[in-house]
Amino acid sequence: MNKKILISMIFVVLGIITFTQTYTFLFRDAQLYYVPTDQTTFQVPSGFEVLWVSGANTWRLEKNYQQFSFKIVSLEDYKNKPIQQIDENIFKIDGTNDILFYNSQINHWCITNEKNKDKITAATVKVVLEKPKNSKTSIIALKTSGTWKTVYEMKKDGTFKKNVEIEGKAVGTTNLYLVNEYLNLSTRDYVGNTKALALGSDRATDFQSVVEEAILTQTYTINLGSIKFVSDTMNFSISENRVLSYEDRNVITFNLYTNLQDFTKTRLVRYIENTTYNGLGIDLPYGEVWIYEQYNDKNFPTKKSNIFDTPVGDMVKIDLGESWDVQYKIEKLSDVEVKTSDSRMIDFLITIKNFSDKIRVVQISATSPNIEIDQMTMDGGYRGLKDYSQTGKIDMSFEITDEVKIRMTVKTTLN
Repeated sequence: MNKKILISMIFVVLGIITFTQTYTFLFRDAQLYYVPTDQTTFQVPSGFEVLWVSGANTWRLEKNYQQFSFKIVSLEDYKNKPIQQIDENIFKIDGTNDILFYNSQINHWCITNEKNKDKITAATVKVVLEKPKNSKTSIIALKTSGTWKTVYEMKKDGTFKKNVEIEGKAVGTTNLYLVNEYLNLSTRDYVGNTKALALGSDRATDFQSVVEEAILTQTYTINLGSIKFVSDTMNFSISENRVLSYEDRNVITFNLYTNLQDFTKTRLVRYIENTTYNGLGIDLPYGEVWIYEQYNDKNFPTKKSNIFDTPVGDMVKIDLGESWDVQYKIEKLSDVEVKTSDSRMIDFLITIKNFSDKIRVVQISATSPNIEIDQMTMDGGYRGLKDYSQTGKIDMSFEITDEVKIRMTVKTTLN
């Protein structure tokens, strides 16, 4: 979904609804915080910037400085002097100990000694609002840096936990939503796209229902409800399931140019059906996953991988790294262009060895728009071959006991 449209939706919602609770939308790269106020002034929390205010005729920002000496100057006197920007509307004048800054309390440019620089940058900010007669509540939209990530845990017995870790600015009790998107908009873009939409309306609607219709149905979002956001870093347990069946496969991928003369380790990938009948059936946004192993009846996390966005009904694939006991080589025996059929015939010899005394599952795959298996023979210790290959895709799996040799002739159309 277009992110500018998503953010515009949020502001449309804010423009038509009056609410008394605070709402926080934590994106993958930013934290948005919406605060209602019936006052004519509002102290901006430390670390936040104001994006927009709805429900006010006019509004402005005022900085409150600690006490220090300064003098009012004319900006014209410094146009030809070399200066360096320190912060917004704060400049260091080269070759001097002077700091030039805009004092919003008195609406003038001023000069002070550079020893007061920290007092300028540490100034608190407040919003001053002029409210319309028929409106008591204004909504102030604030932004700061923030992020969240999903952390999964999976044990050998199939126990599957979904947790989230959030990092942002503690704002106390708030309705918290974790949005699986990157905000990725500059303040200028943000205000420019939402200013015209932040309009008042007499239409009264429940805020949460509009949010769910306008935002939550467009992108995967976790609604944590009303929580006490009391620390900059917090962890939440979302769910715990019991996966009934999963399979670790030794995956071999190749293409038309593969030619491996020496044995190479396979990639070990865990496959899990994300379905309710398999004990899972939950939305899985991108995140880290810890894989547990059991030692002396105790579970310990020993591997960390990733789970990519996986909706309900799809297949979860977790890369567990290189296999220890299954290796393979793929030798290209011939590569012939057949001009009469405008195609290429490529002959491969795939040798797979299982160095374990346990049966292992092997999956072989290759994709290309015009690829298909023309002929294939298999010899050695294998069973349960499943071949899902079709034009454009080679996909087969089987159980291997010791060594398997596969002679495969692959055909591809040249055009």
